[in-house]
Parts: sequence; C-alpha cells; structure tokens
Amino acid sequence: MHDVKALIALKKPLEVVAARFTSAVVCPLVQGLALLPITDAFTQELADAHPELVHVSPPLLESMAPGVAALAAQLSEEGPVAFISTEFFGGTGGQDALVWKGSGIVFALSDNEDNMLAWPNTPISQALRAIGVQADDGKDEFDTVGLGTHRSTKGWANAHAST
Repeated sequence: MHDVKALIALKKPLEVVAARFTSAVVCPLVQGLALLPITDAFTQELADAHPELVHVSPPLLESMAPGVAALAAQLSEEGPVAFISTEFFGGTGGQDALVWKGSGIVFALSDNEDNMLAWPNTPISQALRAIGVQADDGKDEFDTVGLGTHRSTKGWANAHAST
C-alpha cells in the first residue's frame, strides 16, 4: 500500500503554514523542500479556521481535500507548490499531481492502473521537476526527495510530529 496526500514546497512557506495550524507537520526533504501531509486533522482544522478557502476553490481532484487547492494557490505566491497523491493497493492504483506558480496551476497530470506513465516520467516525478527538483543519478525525482520513506500520509505526519 502507498497512500500519500501532501503539499511539497520550499520549507519556509510550509513552516509559516505550520505555525498557523496546530495539526500541520512539516517534513524536511532534500534540496530545500519540505512536505506537508494533508491529514484528516489538518483538513478539518483548515476548514474550521478558513471556511472561505473551502468554498473559494473546490477540490480539483477526487483525492484532494476541500481548501487545499486554495491554500496551495496562496503558498505559490512565494514559490512553486506541488500537490501529490498516490493511491496504490495490491499493485494497482495511480498518482495525481498538480503544480501552482504565482497563484495559478501550471501543471496537472494523473495516471491509473489502466494508463500508467513509465518511469521516470510518472506524474509526481514530473511535478517535482516542475518545482525544481534535480534527480540524483539512477533515481527519479520521487526517489531523490525520499517519497518512498513513508507509505502513508499518516506515516509522514507521525514520523515528523515532534520535529
């Protein structure tokens, strides 16, 4: 199983978000980036604290919680932001990825078990390229930033909750 929903951006803007939401966790990655897991608790706190975000921009993907697109658009005013989603169970599933720059979406790509994109051009790796990730030799961008480290959104959040 691999089921991760997160925003990936420069670490500093995500730390600003974490300071506003008690349930937000910032998980450091490489190349100055960080990951913000979109947990159920964060989604609820976002909706409670900023109902206007939930109504301004509906989820752009089935895998995206309400309010996340509006938050990503706001964050992208300070630098590119990617929303990534993986859903793999028993070897089948897919990936979704969106990228915002300057408040607008500049990249959107999804695949599924019937239409998988070949390595190293998966939706998430392409989105990471779009926000500036440079792949290490022999790896794609997904592996370079360590997205396989934790296999769930909750796993990412729990591993970094006290850091």
